[in-house]
Amino acid sequence: MTGLLLRWWAPYAVPLGAALALLALGPAAGRAHGTAGVAFAVVLVLTVACAVGAAVVLGLGLARAIPEVALLGSVLWTVSVLPMVHGLLLPGTLYGPNPGTVVAVMVAVPAALLAALPVLSDGTTLGRRLAARWRIWSIVWLVLPALAGAALLIAPRLIPAPAPGSLVALAIVAVSLTGSGWLSWRHLRLFALGRRAGSLLASLGFLAPGLATIAFLGAGPLSTGWWLAHATDGLGVLFAAGGLLVAHWRDRSLSLVLAPILTREPLAALELGLTPVVHRFLAALEAKDPVTRGHVVRVAELSMRAGERAGLDPVALRELGLGGLMHDVGKLLVPDTILTKPSALSDQERSVIERHTIDGEALVRPYPHLAQVAAIVRAHHERPDGRGYPDALRGEEIPRGAAIVSAADALDAMISDRPYRQGMDHDRATAILRGGARSQWNADAVEWVLAELATSGPVTRPRLDAVGRGEHATEDALAACVPGGPRTEHRHAVSAVDADEPAAIDLFIQAQARRARSTSEG
Repeated sequence: MTGLLLRWWAPYAVPLGAALALLALGPAAGRAHGTAGVAFAVVLVLTVACAVGAAVVLGLGLARAIPEVALLGSVLWTVSVLPMVHGLLLPGTLYGPNPGTVVAVMVAVPAALLAALPVLSDGTTLGRRLAARWRIWSIVWLVLPALAGAALLIAPRLIPAPAPGSLVALAIVAVSLTGSGWLSWRHLRLFALGRRAGSLLASLGFLAPGLATIAFLGAGPLSTGWWLAHATDGLGVLFAAGGLLVAHWRDRSLSLVLAPILTREPLAALELGLTPVVHRFLAALEAKDPVTRGHVVRVAELSMRAGERAGLDPVALRELGLGGLMHDVGKLLVPDTILTKPSALSDQERSVIERHTIDGEALVRPYPHLAQVAAIVRAHHERPDGRGYPDALRGEEIPRGAAIVSAADALDAMISDRPYRQGMDHDRATAILRGGARSQWNADAVEWVLAELATSGPVTRPRLDAVGRGEHATEDALAACVPGGPRTEHRHAVSAVDADEPAAIDLFIQAQARRARSTSEG
């Protein structure tokens, strides 16, 4: 996350925040630029555009019964309507001097943060209660800013305005920066997990209104800081609303953009950020052996849940989830007679199946976005005592992600039914896993996995179950890994894949050729 902060937040937030502070506290704080008429027109146009975008987002959330969208739409609506009232009250056009124009803009961000309370208090009793009443909450915050704005327009001198730089203004700035920063951080975290442009735009957009409040430290009306604050606030809201709507246009579903906010955040974000090639690999696994495909999606989910418990940052969680999904992809190269054999394997057959760690690494490494998980794929059968494969790694030599996937892999294999046997009961599987801690599996990984099992139970309805299915799957996904296979033209029409796919396809063909040669020589 530090890298993401430096790459995305720092170039945006630091210069902008510093400029606003300098303009609010420096000698330019009192120098006015432009006229009241121009300010009225600019602020009104900007805030009306923000209100329209927010209303569309809120309306879509309510109409399609998507709680997350409606709740954040109400946040954007609040931080658009009150600044609009501020613009209408600007002295010199419709009104004379009045404190209402300052009050309207100063309360806008704190009010929006109240509208965001179900999101900000996520995971608490209050958050769960408010989220359960999301429709009522969203409608209330559709009405409240409008009523507050109407009251200020009717009686603009009703409430005295805090002086710039006063303790009240300082408190508003602190609350606004903290709350908007938290909303922005949540979306940056989603971006780290899912790498969706919509999450990044929302992150930068939600931060902007908080940054704009820095002008309350002392920027005078129509000063450079005043203009910059209004531009920051308005463009930030448009960024957030526009980013969500663009994502809706691309994905045809706003639930795809914001579904992770209130429930299963990391898993949903990971699913949304999966590239077509990941879907293709999972579709190929399902075409070859549905049992293996079901196993990897359960392992991926259990691994990510254990990774959250371990306190992994979003980037590491993303790699862990991808590693869980890809850990058995090398089994695409294992002959069906060995992969689905219902009885014990011979030594020769076991040596064949143990190559799936090496073959899996070779299949995923050529893809830049999967290269980081290649180590997990290769090392997920290593053991702390050095008796694992393929490299006989010991203890801390085993990557932490691989250690977690290894424990989740073993647990799922033990408790899941197979065509030729029933799964173990949980108590027995737990005892085996605990008994092998420190020798066969990493002790911390075992504790994280078992703690998650005790808290949430086994993965019976995987959140990632749609991966490799639907629009990303092909009629013959396994054949799709080989150019010239059946229905090649139709395959490419169904789903475009990454530009670097041929590299992995070449590895796939080379591995098949190597296997064919070794079989004929034997």
